[in-house]
Amino acid sequence: MEDFKNCMRLQFIIISMMVGIFMLIPAFADIDPLLDIEFLQSGILYSTENQFHISNELNVREFFNGNIIRVSGQTVEGFPYITYSKISNEKIDTHGAIFINGQFTKLSFIEKIIDAEQTEEKTDDLAIVTQYTQRAHSKQAIFVDIKIFEKEQNEYNDFYQNYGYITNTNIKVTITDGDNLEIFSSTGITNDKGLFETKYLIPDNSKRETLTITINAENDDSMSSKILQVFTLGNIPSDGGP
Repeated sequence: MEDFKNCMRLQFIIISMMVGIFMLIPAFADIDPLLDIEFLQSGILYSTENQFHISNELNVREFFNGNIIRVSGQTVEGFPYITYSKISNEKIDTHGAIFINGQFTKLSFIEKIIDAEQTEEKTDDLAIVTQYTQRAHSKQAIFVDIKIFEKEQNEYNDFYQNYGYITNTNIKVTITDGDNLEIFSSTGITNDKGLFETKYLIPDNSKRETLTITINAENDDSMSSKILQVFTLGNIPSDGGP
């Protein structure tokens, strides 16, 4: 209930900030929001430190004669999000937030501009593709398999794609609990197939909670990150139930 209240409060704040006096301005026919809202085309949302992939299941609503577009849904990684896009002067201004670790994190919609003179700055152009355990009981292992690809070579995040992968990339995996305390970390380098594997054994008598997995990938030219959710289910019930 508290999370729901926070969500409603967030929606009110965002839409209030974006509407302003704009509610009296007519919509502009030259803009097709579903084509021109950038993240709907790329399929990617960004926070300050991470990127998320939106799923095909999303809700789109229009307000004030189409001047405000609300998009909400859940990312492939399992995090709910909500955005509001304001159309004015043939431009689209988008704001939003994503719910992670029990709190809202602001999303970033500023295009990343690469300055040719800043050659030392690493680019966020690695595709971190994963397959991992999403639910586990106490004394069971969470397996995290990671493959690194050139982003343009694996647009559909296909884990089993056999080309375009990147070797010798530094990987760091960190797992935090529901209180945002680190409980596990692992580091290594991708092999000749662009693969890095690790696992975490859930302790006996662990409680039911949501764990967050943060993956950082870095090599000489690039640096990218990704976060995932895992649900721990406590001890296995004696009757074999969930």
